[in-house]
Amino acid sequence: MILEKTAFRPSEPEDRLAILAVQRRAFGGEAEARLVDSLISGPLPTISMVADLDRMIVGHILLSQLEGPQKSLALAPLGVDPEWRDFLIGTELTNRAIARARDEGWHSIFVFGDPIYYGRFGFKSELARHVTTPYPGPAFQALELVQGAVAEYRGSVRYADAFDQV
Repeated sequence: MILEKTAFRPSEPEDRLAILAVQRRAFGGEAEARLVDSLISGPLPTISMVADLDRMIVGHILLSQLEGPQKSLALAPLGVDPEWRDFLIGTELTNRAIARARDEGWHSIFVFGDPIYYGRFGFKSELARHVTTPYPGPAFQALELVQGAVAEYRGSVRYADAFDQV
């Protein structure tokens, strides 16, 4: 019922304060809010989407370009207001952000997060294990939007400088 009343849409400049508030509440601090603010206002391409429930932003997801395999994105952060976490808002935001990335011609998405949660969307740590990253281990995962985009890549990924502050 809640999902049916929620608009999942690209963020707009006037959503900025609400997005930052959601990220603060979702993560219990300022780090992710500062990251989002820096990435959205920065020079790199991003995909920023919100969950809008009756003109109240209850969730936000951000994908930002990273250096590595051609046309790759980093998924971070995904934040949902704690009062709305049990309504699949994060799941729907993730599905829609992945679909938008595919529609825009991106080739892959990397995430550092729970393998069980992100595995539901097709992210695989095995796919990313040969990629050099500051975040090694099973929580570092990749999703190919174009077949072979990551599996055939040998090298490193570099997240936007803003991630160094988190």
